Amino acid sequence: MERNQSFTGLEKPLRFAIYARKSTEGSEKQQRSIKDQVSDCMELARNKGLMVVGEPITERKSAKTYGKRPMFKELVKRVRNGEIDGIITWHPDRLARNMRDASIIMDLLEMERLKELEFCTFSFDNSPAGRLSLNILFAVAAHYSEDLSQKAKRGIRKKFSEGGLGGYHKNGYVQEGGYYFPDEHNNNFGLIQEAWRMRADGKTFEEIIEFLKNNNYSERQKDGSYVPRVLNKPALTRMFNDSFYFGIAVQADQTVDLRKILPDFQAVTDERTFAIVQERNRSATRGDGKIRSQFLPFRDCIYCGTCHDPRPMAVYKARSARGVYYVYFKCKNKDCPHTPRDIKGVTVTNAIEKVLENVAKRLSNDAYDVYLNETKELSSVQKKALRNANTGLMVRNKWLEEKCSEDTKELSAVRDQRMKEIIQVRITNRLDEIEKNNNTIKENEEKLRRTSSKTVSREWFNTLVQELSENYSKGSIVQKDLIVRNIFSNLEFDGKKITNVLCKEPFASILCNDFVTLGGSDETRTRDLCRDRAAL
Repeated sequence: MERNQSFTGLEKPLRFAIYARKSTEGSEKQQRSIKDQVSDCMELARNKGLMVVGEPITERKSAKTYGKRPMFKELVKRVRNGEIDGIITWHPDRLARNMRDASIIMDLLEMERLKELEFCTFSFDNSPAGRLSLNILFAVAAHYSEDLSQKAKRGIRKKFSEGGLGGYHKNGYVQEGGYYFPDEHNNNFGLIQEAWRMRADGKTFEEIIEFLKNNNYSERQKDGSYVPRVLNKPALTRMFNDSFYFGIAVQADQTVDLRKILPDFQAVTDERTFAIVQERNRSATRGDGKIRSQFLPFRDCIYCGTCHDPRPMAVYKARSARGVYYVYFKCKNKDCPHTPRDIKGVTVTNAIEKVLENVAKRLSNDAYDVYLNETKELSSVQKKALRNANTGLMVRNKWLEEKCSEDTKELSAVRDQRMKEIIQVRITNRLDEIEKNNNTIKENEEKLRRTSSKTVSREWFNTLVQELSENYSKGSIVQKDLIVRNIFSNLEFDGKKITNVLCKEPFASILCNDFVTLGGSDETRTRDLCRDRAAL
């Protein structure tokens, strides 16, 4: 007798839909093809006598992030509308690789909107124990997906930290394997250098465009050939605001000094010229008096210290009734309790000045020696031990994940309640160990990262400290921005004062876990450099 049919023949058979997914966006190349998944699901339906309605639903989107799969949404909609009673799919991770999608499936099961789930590689029983085992399997799939994503991001960050960049073409350079080299064809590199000098000398965009055009500036194509390139105003604006051209590359949440990690890197210009160009851009006006420059100080540096939103505060310029432009900072969190959310730039600038005054006081004559001691090089034996420990932990985690998968399958087959509880505790303990191992791996990687970076020279350090104490209050807004970016990564501002700061090296090593007193009982804490804002 076929499943879903009663002895009287009056009970309606359950209606199943086949769902198959194989991402073309992620790293799921080891998964079976959609065609193979559908074939296995159809065979399962025939063997169990299940009634399949409609054509198989196929998807080529990643399930790592919630809300990115239109066909999955359609499948859930059909279940909620009562058009489908059950789902057939190859493996639970085809349905969900994030816990939010997993919770949707679990809710549909508990509300009995979804009456059955059939998997080619997993035996599911729609009971409390069965739903528990399925939920654990969803958690393992989500963990695997997140871990895979972290490994991919780690690889990108590692390459970026070594000077390997992705992204857009840089004028005057050729890109090979993610690295940029001066384009010597027709002196393209020299032409871009001269363009920066012209801009620093006050030449207009029109004059620079004409200069590059008259000197046959060209751009290399993918096939290696060169074609004439006319840089327009938007292209020049992007170039003249890009710190890459003096050696500081910014990508996502990372900043890398290419001059320190790539001995052969040749910058088009220097920091002083870059600052002058930023000042030119800031003060340049069109005929109608509107500011042409988009330079905004402390962009991506200031965070809200009231609601602690993980996004940097928005920076913008607004024109007063007198026609004067002012800079404002605004928390991006619409539910932020701070009122008003718009804060004048001068308030932030003055608050930073107080912090810098106190930071300068903390930088005594032996501060540089303290920095060298804090960032001393690990011995080769210590580095090898950390790397070996990480390798062992990753192997251990892989074994634990396999055991979790085996325990989950065993859990679905066991009927004794006492045995089920034992298996569930075993799975929980293994997942806890995996999390603990991952934290240890991150700590070891941070130790290796901090000690592998090159230390700055005493001369550079002393010069920067001198600029810190002498030039900030007198400098232009561009110079203030450069000084702040040399010292801080992030600063939290609660509307009145800077409450937390995240320092760059060497200041992170010198001021780490110390306090910078602002006077009275107010204090600003310096955070550890390794703290990841994205985790807040």
